[in-house]
Amino acid sequence: MKQSEQIIRCNEPCLQSAAKAACQGVAGAFSHTACLTVFEQPNITFYPTFEDVFQAVSNQESEYGVIPIENSLAGSVTDNYDLMLRYHLHIVGTVKVKVEHSLLVLPGTKIEQLRHVYSHEQALHQCSDFLKAHSQITHHPYSNTAASAQFVAKTQDASLAAIGSTESAKRYGLEILQQNIQNRRDNFTRFVILAREPISHPECNRISLIIRLKHQAGSLYQALSRFAQQEINLLKLESRPIPDSPFEFLFYWDFDGNLMEPRVQKALKDLEQDIEYMKLLGNYPEF
Repeated sequence: MKQSEQIIRCNEPCLQSAAKAACQGVAGAFSHTACLTVFEQPNITFYPTFEDVFQAVSNQESEYGVIPIENSLAGSVTDNYDLMLRYHLHIVGTVKVKVEHSLLVLPGTKIEQLRHVYSHEQALHQCSDFLKAHSQITHHPYSNTAASAQFVAKTQDASLAAIGSTESAKRYGLEILQQNIQNRRDNFTRFVILAREPISHPECNRISLIIRLKHQAGSLYQALSRFAQQEINLLKLESRPIPDSPFEFLFYWDFDGNLMEPRVQKALKDLEQDIEYMKLLGNYPEF
């Protein structure tokens, strides 16, 4: 952690209710739902790409950014992990959104008419069983689930469908031909809230780090043992290749705890023996 970072300390795990927030996609996307869950009266601006969201927060166009970081079925959104390394932003909250995918079509369309379906690539992956059962429908990755619904509505082509939320159907005047077409019902996406400055208060219960280990045998085992010795629960371990360093990796770690706890401070202090680099992404609450 940089010594110059200012940590905003407060007594309650809340963010500004009327915040200016940045989301990827268009209205009706699951990022939109996550944003409305965290903020009571947000002023939301939508951007085409995830990197645009990072830039909007970095450039002070928005106070907060809302991005997906992992899905319970499809796994991590690896591009966003890479963006967290490149941009000097901090995680100030996280929220889980239940994902229920529906097949969205123009009103009156029958499934026999469909030839193409559009959605985000993770949504297509999460609905793979349905797509295999309807092999006459060719699937196409699209930037966002809600954006794909908006696209189908604009084309007015009855051979096209989108996979998205019921909110997207209402917003863009589409009909729900079939609900809950995802492979499994226990489908959740975790979103993180990004800000320019970190926060700290007693109810922050999740810590995220980026670690570069020493390039020697047993370094990962030794580093993990620092947390095991303090009985700290590791929540996530994600590896990403280091650019221009073949076969070397950075690790993204999430674990339970608060930076004010002595056991957490002890584990992080001991960890310094095993690493070459550490970046604190945030100590934050789960909403």
